[in-house]
Amino acid sequence: MIKTNITTYYPHHLILDYNKNIYIADYTELTKNIAPKRFVEIFSPDPCSDNQYFCILNPNDLNVGNIIFDSSSFTYSNGKTKSQCESVSFPSVSTGQSWILFTELKYSSKQLNNRNNLRKAIKQLYRTRYHYMLSNVFKRNENICYLIASLPLQSEPFANFSLTPSRLTTLKVKHNIILRLKNTIEIENDQFLLV
Repeated sequence: MIKTNITTYYPHHLILDYNKNIYIADYTELTKNIAPKRFVEIFSPDPCSDNQYFCILNPNDLNVGNIIFDSSSFTYSNGKTKSQCESVSFPSVSTGQSWILFTELKYSSKQLNNRNNLRKAIKQLYRTRYHYMLSNVFKRNENICYLIASLPLQSEPFANFSLTPSRLTTLKVKHNIILRLKNTIEIENDQFLLV
C-alpha cells in the first residue's frame, strides 16, 4: 500500500529495499570542502566506517523500503525545494496498520546546539509527513508515523532538549505520531517499531 502510493504520487522517489540492519549517514558536512561531494547514504547490512549514523535494527529480516530525499523530492511550482527530512522507511509489503518512519539527522557535537538543531529536525519531520499525508501515501488514522530526530555524534539522551509526556501523548492520540529523539531503533514487525 505505502510503496504503491509513493510510486503513484511520487514516481521520481527512488525506493531501495533492504532486509538486514539499515544504517543512514549524512556526508554533507564532511565533504562540503572536498571532492567528491556526498550527501545522505544508506548502508546495509554493514554500517559505514567513515561516519556516524542512525541505525534501524532489523532482527527479523523484514523487507523494508527506503527513500533518501534530495533537493528534487518535494518542490514548489517554481522549482524551489520544500522543507523535508532526510529519509523515509516502511515495510515493503504494507497494510493500513503498517508503520512509516521519517528520519532526520543533525550532526553537531556541541550539546549547546541541541535545542535549535532538534527543533529544526522536528519541523522537517512534520513537514515531510505532511507532504505524504496530503498525497494519501498513508492513512492518517491507521498507519503509525514514527518521527525520529537523531544526533549521531552524541550519546542518548540528548542534553538540553526533552519532549514532555503530555506532548508525546497528544501527538499519538490526535495525530497517530510517535516522536522520539534516538540514534537507534528496532523493527519489531510490520506494524511496530521499538523506540
